[in-house]
Order: sequence, then structure tokens, then C-alpha cells
Amino acid sequence: MANFLQRIRDGLKAFNGQQTNESYNRFIYDVLGNNTISNNQHNEDYIDKGYKFNPTIYSLIQLISKSAITVPYKIFEKVDPTSIKEYKSLTANGLNEDSVFKAKMMRKHIFEEVEHSALGKLLERPNPAQSFSVFLQELISFGKLTGNRYVYGISPENGENKGIYSQLYNLPAHLIEIKSDGMFKPVSKYTMVYNKNKYDLTADEVLHIADFNPDYQGNGTHLYGQSPIEAGIRVLTTANESVETNLKFLHNQSARGMLTPEDDQLTPTQAQQLKDALRRNYQGSKSANDIMITGKKFSWVNFGLSTSDLQLLESYNASIKDLCNLYGVPVQLLNNTDSTTYDNYRIARKVLFTNAVIPELNKIRDEFNRWLVPLFGENLYFDFDYSAIPELMPEQQQLIDNLSKSYWLTSNEKREASGYGIDEDNPIMNDYLVPAGMMPISDLDLAIGDDVTFPVQQTTENEEVVEEEVIEEIRDDEETKEEISAKLRTTLENKVEEHHEKVGDDKTKRTNVRTLFAVYKRGVGAYRTNPQSVRPTVNSEEQWAIARVNSFLYALRNGKFRSGRHDQDLLPEGHPMSSKDKKAISDEVYSTEQEAMERAKEIGCDITHTHETEDGTVYMPCKDMEELEERLQETKQEMYDDYPKSVRENAKKAKEINESFNNPCATLVGKNRANDLIAGRGLSLAIVKKTFAYLSRANEYVTGEYIDEKDKPICGDISYALWGGDIKVKKVEDDVMWKWCKRIIDKSEE
Repeated sequence: MANFLQRIRDGLKAFNGQQTNESYNRFIYDVLGNNTISNNQHNEDYIDKGYKFNPTIYSLIQLISKSAITVPYKIFEKVDPTSIKEYKSLTANGLNEDSVFKAKMMRKHIFEEVEHSALGKLLERPNPAQSFSVFLQELISFGKLTGNRYVYGISPENGENKGIYSQLYNLPAHLIEIKSDGMFKPVSKYTMVYNKNKYDLTADEVLHIADFNPDYQGNGTHLYGQSPIEAGIRVLTTANESVETNLKFLHNQSARGMLTPEDDQLTPTQAQQLKDALRRNYQGSKSANDIMITGKKFSWVNFGLSTSDLQLLESYNASIKDLCNLYGVPVQLLNNTDSTTYDNYRIARKVLFTNAVIPELNKIRDEFNRWLVPLFGENLYFDFDYSAIPELMPEQQQLIDNLSKSYWLTSNEKREASGYGIDEDNPIMNDYLVPAGMMPISDLDLAIGDDVTFPVQQTTENEEVVEEEVIEEIRDDEETKEEISAKLRTTLENKVEEHHEKVGDDKTKRTNVRTLFAVYKRGVGAYRTNPQSVRPTVNSEEQWAIARVNSFLYALRNGKFRSGRHDQDLLPEGHPMSSKDKKAISDEVYSTEQEAMERAKEIGCDITHTHETEDGTVYMPCKDMEELEERLQETKQEMYDDYPKSVRENAKKAKEINESFNNPCATLVGKNRANDLIAGRGLSLAIVKKTFAYLSRANEYVTGEYIDEKDKPICGDISYALWGGDIKVKKVEDDVMWKWCKRIIDKSEE
């Protein structure tokens, strides 16, 4: 005892000295040598006498694993890592309807789902022979049988993906042994013994998920997980013996007993005649309760089981219940009780998930996030979506009633919770509908969310983009007219102050009252000119305008809009969503790799790179954006902005029609070109050539109309006009934009 306490004291000193692992190993693995750690569990018995022999064990493993694979998994990017611990507590053991719903709503704010990723591709097909469902079922089954789960990861030996797993395999848990290099490295290898051969795998290549095992003997046996069957091995034996006894009883039914005369005077012929007479006259339902009379005295010898043997059969049902308790599965799910009703069955299914399935999935989730996910990105998170489990969701009518009273949820959140999906076409669905008479969230915005899509005020033909100098003039002018109230000024000043506290000194995210007032004025203008877009809960143009300011500030802080974009020209230079000084870069977007390569050679690059957009893949010169910007600075292209006024009108009209149909036509390149023309920006010679080439080949498909007789957009005409073309001309040579481009090109070649 003294030696053990001394080792504890030495270990505590080492903890303070940051030698945690070494000190821990010294007093935990005191008899651990450089050899294979023996596993004292009977893993093969758990499989041979359990899963392969006992129908209850087989049913329980199948029930848990097959239920688990119905839960979908998702891959997220962390947005608010500080809230993950709280989120995990909601999805821990003991989940109920409320916690599942709260976790689902919370997940929207702390994660963003990643649609396509290398990790997602790996999990979708962990190895050539298995889908994720089959892989997960096998992983869980080994764990529930042996208490251990081993996942082997294979990665390329060299190249840029070295060390990143490309395939995952489950190792047969009952064939794995842990190898040790002594107390300083308790787990150095995992050895698989198969067909009398041994295969060594390094510890880093294998994920070992072990259940708790209190068998601390100093030789590392606790490193193996304890199987649930070990605690119930006697119950398993009893169940198996009960089945064997029942089988013997069935075998012995070939003869119920023996009838013998007491005087022993019965010949074989007489015995057969008596047997036939008994079958003929006294067997069957017609002879039930009949009286049989014989002329001799007979004795009966019973061949059936004894009373004690029959009592053994009665213990079979009790053993089934004990095995169910070992795995946390309600016995009703094994059809072992007469009291199973629909309500009882539904509750039992819920208990199955909360007691058996979800704890297993949480264990796998946490270990994957520790061992696998960081290889593909430190900011990624792997999780199971428990809100997809029907048993953990309330009845539909009860859910609808509860949601109708939850005014703190938006309509889209209610739709998502009830399984109808998000309505992305109507921004009003993202609003909070607050009951009348309640205090508003703020003085002016009255709970209008930051993710609203704001209509853009229709501009006049000669209206220019509002720059800082113009904003200053607007401010001075409006203040002299006393249109900005003291209350509004205070509100905007407070918003600026709060915003700067969050973003600090980052110039690309800072703003001022003048800019917010410009956003505010645009909101008022949009309210007046586009009243049909205003939701019923909005009571004034001031309320609508402040909501637009809130949306602008959100985009300024986070580098992205929650929904539709607006006021990008007011964002500071250097902000990723700002339209200022983006001209040169936006010119360098191409729809084909060949065009991008030709441009790359013009500016001194020899490679291209791609970007994924809502409209598909686009190509840009140079290896990345940094090199492209450097090359553009060196070349200092001459810009041409004297194109005809009608070109801007063509692009503007086409853009309006396209937007009215939710932008189904044109690529990102074409849409960017329209934005350049409408804003009157200059075009580089490369873009002039690209425009000339496009108009030359696209003119033959132009019909002269933007919309067909079925009120559908004609994308060929819309795309043509977005590039500045005139859809009314018959020949491309008569198109003013084509002629302007040709003039610029000819002049440059001279």
C-alpha cells in the first residue's frame, strides 16, 4: 500500500511538471512490459455463443444497429465554436422532444452545413465494399458484442494528401490485440490475428473506441472495453440452456409414455391390436372426454420431462428481460410480452433511441471529431441529426399547436420544425411575428430580422452610384431640411458605436453615420416605390429602413449577406462584398478554361484556377487571386467606357427581366458584364474582345423577344442583351455594341 501511495504522490508532482502521460503511466502500468496485452474477455464466445447462437442477442444487436443507421449524419463548419459544448449537452443521453427541437434550432446558429467536402465523400463510401450505413452497422455491432470498435484508416504514402485517410475499414474486434512498448508507450501497435497470420498496425492508423472497463490490474487489461455480455454471461448461459432443454423436450415427444399390463400376459400381436384400437376409437376431437373401458389392469410410465425440467423453461422469459436490460432495450420490442399496445410500442421505440442508439452514436461522433475530422479541416464538425428520428418528435397536431404559440420563432423556423422545409422565395417567412401589445425588440426595427431580402429602389436613368462624397452632401442637405430627427441620429450613432465595438479597428468593416443614413434613405425609397414587397407586419417606412440598416451592418461584420444583397457600393473598399474597385477582378471571370488561359498568357501567367458559384464553375487566370491582382497591377490596362448609351439600356432591361423570373438565364460572367455596363464602368481590351466574340456567335440565336408566348423567359435573348447587344437587329453587323467593340479592337491592332 505504501508503494502505491508513493507512486500517486510522485504522479501528482509530475502532473504539476507537465509530465502527465509519463507520470500516469508509471503508477497505472506498473507491471506492463514490452509485449502483447492479454484480453481477459471471451470475445469469441460472445460471438459464437451470443450473436451466432442466441436469438435474443442477435435480435438486440440487429435492433440497435439497424435503428442507428436510420439517423442521418451531416458535416458542418463551425460558426460559433464557443456554443458547441452547450449544443452537445442538449444532444446527450436523455434526449426528449424539447431538447431535440432546441438543439435543431441552436445548430442553425453555431454551424453551417457543408454540402460538398472531401470528408463527406469519404464517409459516403468509406471503402469500395461498403456504404456508410453498412460501415456504421458493422462498427456498432462489434462494439455491442465485444465492447471494442476498431477503425483502420488508409492514407496515401506521399503527395499532397499524405496522412489524410482515403479509405476506412472496420477491424474484427474479437481478433485484435494491443501491443505495448512498456509503460512509456502503453499502446504502440494493434495486431490482428487472422488465419494463423499476424498483421501489425501502428496506433496512429487505428481508432479504438472502447467501452468502460474497470479491470485495472496494472498490466493494461483495462485498455480493452468491457462487453455488455460479460456482465450477463450467466444470463446468456441460462437462456441457451433453456433453449437446449426445450429442444430435448420436443425430441422426447416421440413417445409420451408406455402402457403395460400388470400381469405381463400380452403378446406383441395383442399389443399392436390394442394400440390400433386406441388410435381408432379414442384419438381425435370426437373422442374428447369419452370413457375407455378395458378388460385388464394396466400401468402407465411417463416419458416426458420432470417438474424441475419444466421449471427451467419458465426461466427463459426472465433471461430475455435481463439481456434486454444489459443493452438498454425495452423488452416489448422483442414481442416478448402480451401487453404491447401501439402507445407502449411507440414509447419503447423512443426509449430504444434514448438509452441505446443515441449514446452509441454520440460516442462515435465524438471520436470521429477527435481522430478523423481534423485531418480534413480544424473548423469542420461531424454530427448526427437526431431531429430526423420520428420517435423523438411530438405528434404532428401537438407540434403544430406548440409552434403556433411560439412567437419567438420565425415562420421558416416553424416550417422547418414541422418538416415542410424553408420557403426561400418569401423573405417575410424569416420575420418574427410578435403578438400585438407586446414590447418591441428595439425602438424601430420591431423584430425585423437581419436576413431580410430588401427590394432595391428603382433608380433613374442618370442616377450614379452613391460614393462617400455624395453621402456627405446628402447628409448636409437632409439635415438642413430637418428630415433627420434627433432620435434617428441617436439610433444610428448607437448602432455605429456598437458595431465598432464588435469589429475593432478593421478598416474593411468600419462604417459611419453618413453611410448608415444613405442606407436608411434607400430603405425609405424602396418602401415608397415598391409597397407590394413590404410585409404586413411593417407599419412604417422608418421601420423598414432601419431593418435595412441592420441587414447592412450584419453583412459588414460577417462578410456576407444572410439573404439578398443590397447597398454593396456603400461597403468600404477591401470588404469581400464591396463593389468598389472590383472592376479589374470581375473582368477576369471566364466561362471556359481556354479563354482564361489565353488571358493568363496575355498578363504573364501560365496557369488558371477555378471558383464554384451558384451558376457553376468559372475560370480565372493565374494560379490564385493574389497572383492575378499582382499581374493586373503590373499591366495597368487601358479601360474603355465610351460605349453607346443604348448599350446600358439593353443590359439594364435584360437584367430587370431576368430578375423578375428569379435569374434563370445567363452565367455569372454575363451577369457581371451587365453590372459593368449599367454602372458605366470601363472595359479592358480583353473584355472588349470577349464581348465581340460572344455577340458574334450568339446573334444567330436571338429571336427579338425577351418572353415567349407561354410567358417564359427566352434566355438566349436575355443573355445577349446582358452583354449590351440589341435583340431587335437582324444582323450582328448592325448591332451598335458589336460595332463599338470592333472599332476598339481595330484601333488597338493599328
